[in-house]
Amino acid sequence: MKNVYLFVIICSIVSATSLFAEEKCTYSYNPKQTTLEWTAFKFTEKTGVKGKFDSIQVAKVKPATTILDSVKDLSFKIEIASINSNVPDRDEKIKKFFFGSVKNGKEFKGGFSEIKGTNTGSAKLNLEFGGIKKSVPVQFTVKENTIEVAGSLDVLDFGLKSGLSRLNEECRDLHKGADGTSKLWPNVDFKIVSTLDKICK
Repeated sequence: MKNVYLFVIICSIVSATSLFAEEKCTYSYNPKQTTLEWTAFKFTEKTGVKGKFDSIQVAKVKPATTILDSVKDLSFKIEIASINSNVPDRDEKIKKFFFGSVKNGKEFKGGFSEIKGTNTGSAKLNLEFGGIKKSVPVQFTVKENTIEVAGSLDVLDFGLKSGLSRLNEECRDLHKGADGTSKLWPNVDFKIVSTLDKICK
């Protein structure tokens, strides 16, 4: 009788293991669960000013068995008009004096290449703005069904030197730090966070 019980238990374990092994999951991009945050810097002491873009259009994504396979070929457009720093007056000045200094500077376009790693790794973010194309190194982290991409860019690389000066001149007093110097840095940090839909069968 004991042998019968043991046989039944072993069969149950084998059956459960088999069912678990056969489960297949796919990851699908969800635009409602994707954010793009940026941090610009002012004052000599380099104080951060945070914001985001509310409109990101993504194409060439597909359901896949891994997050990286799902998003590795994507392309995107970021509308400059959707910039959001939670201060409407500042947003209008950024659009008019900063981005407005570049002809046809209405959007960023881009995609990724040279993706290396699995749960953590590096890649190249290939950006185009106002006809200028540059590759920016980024780092990524994948945890469960969320991917986070972070990096930093120099706006001077995208023809925004004049725009930076015009914006700083327009907001001169607002950009004065403890030393009384008006300073707006060309470096901008950014972070993209996307939680993909995970569907298992």
